[in-house]
Amino acid sequence: MKKLLPVVLLFLVFSCTNTKTNTDSFQKITPVEKHNWQRFAKIEFEVPVNKNDSLDFYFIFQYNDDFKAMSIPVNITFYTPGGEMRSRNYRFSLVDKKTKKKLGTTENNRTEIILPIRKEMPFIKDGNCKVIIEKKIPSVDNFGIEGVGLKAVRSAPVKKPAKK
Repeated sequence: MKKLLPVVLLFLVFSCTNTKTNTDSFQKITPVEKHNWQRFAKIEFEVPVNKNDSLDFYFIFQYNDDFKAMSIPVNITFYTPGGEMRSRNYRFSLVDKKTKKKLGTTENNRTEIILPIRKEMPFIKDGNCKVIIEKKIPSVDNFGIEGVGLKAVRSAPVKKPAKK
């Protein structure tokens, strides 16, 4: 019995420990070397997720006046811990279509814009969700791109309509 007691205590300590990761928010920005996002350079992120989580994802794009385009086409692919792969091409506008003014916030010649990618993405397994962002502009060099990032926040609970 005395030999069994330490094993039981050890089991109780580990079984009471919360092993879930904090996925209330995740944000990471990867600086782009020499402000030139090369055509085939993919930027990867690892977002910790928990089973039954539902997350909202946002694309963060930082650029300066050397980047002349009015939009940024990218492909974003999610690899979930449950084995799913979800991929989609996006073309994010960087200017207001009516006023032609830059969207986002500009400070010291750098503009940052945060754009929604996906709302309420569910996860069925604990682990890391791998997110790969690939620039789809055909030219090899694109100067003026300072950083590319990803933001993930826990989705707001969906309010169900009251029953009559």
